[in-house]
Amino acid sequence: MALRTMRSGVRAAAWLGWQIESNWADTLTFVVYSVLRPLGTALILAGMYWAVAGRGAGGAVFAAFYVANAFHEYLVRVLIGMGWAVVEEREEYEMLRYIYTSPMGLRTYLTGRSAMKFLLASVSVLLILTTGWFLLGVRWDWSAVRWLPLLLAFGLGLVATIFVGYLLAGWTLVLPRAAVNINEGAGVAFYLLCGVIFPIDLMPRVMQWIALALPFTYWYEALRRFLLGHGASAMLSRWSDAQLLSALALGTAAIVVVSTWGFHALERKARREGKLDMTTWF
Repeated sequence: MALRTMRSGVRAAAWLGWQIESNWADTLTFVVYSVLRPLGTALILAGMYWAVAGRGAGGAVFAAFYVANAFHEYLVRVLIGMGWAVVEEREEYEMLRYIYTSPMGLRTYLTGRSAMKFLLASVSVLLILTTGWFLLGVRWDWSAVRWLPLLLAFGLGLVATIFVGYLLAGWTLVLPRAAVNINEGAGVAFYLLCGVIFPIDLMPRVMQWIALALPFTYWYEALRRFLLGHGASAMLSRWSDAQLLSALALGTAAIVVVSTWGFHALERKARREGKLDMTTWF
């Protein structure tokens, strides 16, 4: 009965999430925007690489850079979106108190909202990779793709993304509207620290330690290795597949534990301090 209730709550929250995501424009405008945004992202990435590297797109380095940027869409949409959902419901719609006291509860609601954001992120990732394949020369050998470890790595990284999203949403509960900046800052931090835009080998030693403590560093490297056949980091290239997946699994497990504890602790703090229905508008 509890599982059925949770599934029903997740479906309702996902449907509501779709209405919120798409109600700012008519269907055609929304579809065009959803297609043009990832296409623009792909072309901007190629232009950035050309400007920095001094040569056109193509080659192993660009492919590794491009693939990681494509999958970073999940962090941008899902992780940051969960923090945004709290801000929207509390500050703009003033519905957070009702969600919190409803039978589904806040965490189930956030899970449903993240499901819709996952769907939109998946569309963006597919469009970015397709643009890379046909326009920018980002190719890989389909027969050499290692599907089982690729899917395992993808699943582990997605779990880590969702649970960091819970933690970010909990943090947002105890912050004023300025939490918007925290949400955006989290995405940029992971973008810079986890080897998306450049290999972690180029970072100062202290920042390398931070990067190696984050599961997303191993996630991006695993996705590159199992899809393209190579990674981006010379340091991590010395690790076996089993070591890389083990590090990703351990990091994800740690995130699940810390996030579960942290979300409930922050939720209790927000309730105790009367911030569940706080509107600040600044």
